[in-house]
Parts: sequence; C-alpha cells; structure tokens
Amino acid sequence: MERQELIELLEDKGLLSGEDSFTIVSGREAASIPLHMDHLLILRDCRPEEGKILVKRLLAAYEEDAPLIILGEGNILRITAREMETRQPPCPETILFDSRKARVRDASPYDLTALDNTVHRLLAPGGCPWDRSQTHETLRTYFIQEVYEVIDAIDRKDMDNLKEELGDVLFQILFHAALAEKEGFFTMQDVADGVNDKMVRRHPFVFDKTGKDSTLSVPREWEKRKRIEKNRKYLLSGVPKGLPSLLLTCIIQKKVSSNGLQNLLFPEDLPADMKQKISQFLEDDREMDREKKAGAFLFHLVHYLQEKGIEPELALHRSDTAFMSRLHSFEDFVMQEGKNLSDMSPEETLQRWKDFMAQKPSHWN
Repeated sequence: MERQELIELLEDKGLLSGEDSFTIVSGREAASIPLHMDHLLILRDCRPEEGKILVKRLLAAYEEDAPLIILGEGNILRITAREMETRQPPCPETILFDSRKARVRDASPYDLTALDNTVHRLLAPGGCPWDRSQTHETLRTYFIQEVYEVIDAIDRKDMDNLKEELGDVLFQILFHAALAEKEGFFTMQDVADGVNDKMVRRHPFVFDKTGKDSTLSVPREWEKRKRIEKNRKYLLSGVPKGLPSLLLTCIIQKKVSSNGLQNLLFPEDLPADMKQKISQFLEDDREMDREKKAGAFLFHLVHYLQEKGIEPELALHRSDTAFMSRLHSFEDFVMQEGKNLSDMSPEETLQRWKDFMAQKPSHWN
C-alpha cells in the first residue's frame, strides 16, 4: 500500500486526523526507529517477526499496558504491548503507537535512553554506512581494544580517562545488543534482566539471608552454582583457552584454589622451591615488594626463554592446556567413584589426587 493510500485509509477509519503529527516507516525499521516520539508512530507492512521486535522494545521502554492499534485485513484491534507479546498476528499489518498515551517505565538511577537512541539511529536506514555494515564478528577487535584501554586507565589511575573508556565499552555493549535486537534474538533489556537475575541467584546469602559465612563460602559456592547452571562437567569447563596465557594462568589457579586444590599447584615448601629457580633474581632484589619482584622475575624469564629460542606465550599456553587436560582426567577418575570435586574436602581431594597420580603416564613428569 502506498503512503498516501495508507493515510487516507487511517483517516477513513478515524485513526488519523489532519491535525495529527505522525511518522510512517516500514516494519523493517522496527528495530531501529526511535520510540520516544511526541507524535504517532505508524509501522506499515509489519511482519510477525518485526512485530515481536517492536513489542520487545516497547516493553523495555514503557509499562506493559502501552496501547497499540493494529490494522490488518480491514479490522481494527486495540491491544496492549503485553497482550501483543503472545499474539500470533497475520502478515502483513499496520501498527500504530502513540508514545504520548504510554507510561514510561520507572526511571533507573541513570538514563541510557539518549545513548540507546543514538545507537539505533546509527543502525537505521539513512544512518552511518560503516556502522550498518558491522556484525558481531567484525566488532570483536574493537571490543577487545576498548577493554584493554579500560585496563590501561585503571593501571594509570586516570579517572577521567577511565570514565571515557568505560563509555566506549558501554557503547560497544549497546551496539551488540542493538544488532541482536535487529536480528530478533534479544534486547538490551534482556541483557540487563538476565545478568541481574544471575547475580541475585548466585548470591543467596545476600538476597535470601541464608546466614552462610560470606567470607569463606562465597568462592566455592559461586563456582558450584555456576557449574550447576551451565551444566559443566569439569571444574575448568567454560574457561576460554584463547585468553592471554598469564591471565589464563591466574584464572585457572583461582578456580583450583577456590575448590581447595591449591596443593595440586604448589609444593609444601614453596619459598625453597622458588628460591632454587630464581635465586639470581631474589638475591639482587631483596628490597623490592613482592609484586615488583614477581614482575621482574617474569620479565627476565621471558627474555631468557626467548634467548633460548622458546616462545613464552606458546610455552605457557601449552602448560595451561596440559594442566586443564590433566585435571579433566582427574575429575573423570573421581567421577568413576560416584564423587564430585565440589563435594569433597581438601584432604580427601588431595588423597585421591595422590592415588590418581600414582597411575599417571610417564610423559606427565
């Protein structure tokens, strides 16, 4: 239906008058057209999948009784946004929404509406050609870069720059959410609701007042709940192997230690063991604090390895993945006995580890 024909039809049905201010767009723009307009928004030729995208956006911005008027096959249907969510509409339809008659959702401590509208405007027809050509995959490098810039600002204790870089990361998040919304997968509200629900669910000692010791039980309970929720078989399942190796090492050690398995990583006399390996550094750097000493040792070790033709990043990554494989095998060994690491005491775990290692292949030495 041509634009003028649609206007005449709406006027004939009493849904539009000569005094009304309105915007007519195609249903294809359901994911990008700004919703906070002080006049009537008309989406023509709106298909079912586009209608679902529109209602998700409406429910994120307005109360669920936000009124809609649907014109399809000559019939007029007045319906709320919540009612439309479960409706199976024919195709195509014309949908009318007047933001002046809808109640905005209770305001949060801050308002992201302006930024969200900017993102959608960039992705809308007539927006930025470069932005409109992007995908989740093409944005990967930019996202990583922005995160590292945040870390750099933190390390430099530059609060003004940190504010700016956090904004850049937030823009990336909204951009990815807008792309997913455009494709009909989820909205930014789904992202926010999902992580909020997860945080509440994983902190029962805070929100359910269970009375558990928040300083002792949190790490182990957190890991246990994550494994249950994600249906993860192994303790280290879900750890991205593509992380920088030093970061990967830290994550592995934290996860292992939070389950009382630190004895698997460290010898009983750690200072003596380390002194044997790095005595030349420790003897010269006695006055350095522990963090600087560790940093200097790693820095010199990397240089030494490269002099010997060894790539430190690759060597450490191989060590990480080998440990993960070994721990997976140990967990299989424990599971064969009908047990789970999360439910075992550190003493029992260590004893079973010794039993397991007695059977270890020779190449594990």
